[in-house]
Amino acid sequence: MNIKKFCAILIIFQVSFFAAKAQDPYFSQYFMSPMTSNPALVGRGITDTRVLSNFRSQWWGTGVPAFRTNAISIEKRIAAKKFPEDELAIGFSMDNDASNGGLLKKNFITFATAFNKRISKQSFFGAGITLSYSNLTLDQSKFLYQSQFGSLGFLRALPTFDPLSVGNQDYFNTDAGINYSYDGDKWGVNIGVAGFHLAKNKQGVQVFGNYTNNVRYATNASVVRKFKGGDELHFISRYDQQGVNKIFTLGSIYKIKIPGEHPIEKLNMGLFNRFDDSFYPFIGFESSSWFAGFSYDIIKSGLKTSYNSVQSMELTFGWQMARKKAKLTHNRMAIY
Repeated sequence: MNIKKFCAILIIFQVSFFAAKAQDPYFSQYFMSPMTSNPALVGRGITDTRVLSNFRSQWWGTGVPAFRTNAISIEKRIAAKKFPEDELAIGFSMDNDASNGGLLKKNFITFATAFNKRISKQSFFGAGITLSYSNLTLDQSKFLYQSQFGSLGFLRALPTFDPLSVGNQDYFNTDAGINYSYDGDKWGVNIGVAGFHLAKNKQGVQVFGNYTNNVRYATNASVVRKFKGGDELHFISRYDQQGVNKIFTLGSIYKIKIPGEHPIEKLNMGLFNRFDDSFYPFIGFESSSWFAGFSYDIIKSGLKTSYNSVQSMELTFGWQMARKKAKLTHNRMAIY
């Protein structure tokens, strides 16, 4: 297929959706979190091991972040001798998401596996699946109720008579995704679809108030143009929908190859627009074995008038190593 025609199809496929907000933890640098982006991307492009970490502090203009998310993941390529042309990988991640100063906490432990089959010299088709254990904890001691308000302010010692169940729930979940990638000399393409919360587990903190967690559907697509000298221009898009909540993100990253031998081999600069929510600049530094990135969300939704100052920022770090007797000749740190 002609690459320009294929790129046009990608744009039409992505822009046919629209955006707003989501229920799951969402990283601005989602391209550094394959298990939450698309399970089929687990282990994609690595020769041995990749470790990724993400830290996000969201809406902290009032002093206490509304959301604070931490994640760390490790991916390992296996059976490389049995599948020398293909990619079989396993992954493990731990995530923690705390909201309202720790009033509500979610902990996730996820196991993943993905297989990317080489279908030509420069293209792969992959599928992946995850199984996760989740724990939801509600700290009732941090609640404030109207019945507790008096002349001296809120008194937590007063009874609330609110029918809350035990603020601790455990459940299991599964996600799945497929992905196609093409990595040519001048062009590269990546496109995938995924479904999350396929088990449709139930959640809830009030007595008789359990509800079914909606399935989250996601698409990811990117196109890269490679230039002589090592520079690269990436166009990246992502769409998520969970229930009535939607997110559409569109952006680009320019990767500048630094000539000579230096600890930092490439400087990445980008700008993203999360429609109806925020836009955010991105800067990253990378070598063949490590990557570091920083992004800062500039809120443009109604939240900016609800608080005196609303701010969100995100830090990511990644590290990878090659198999014995193998050498990292290119960077496969990020999944875009």
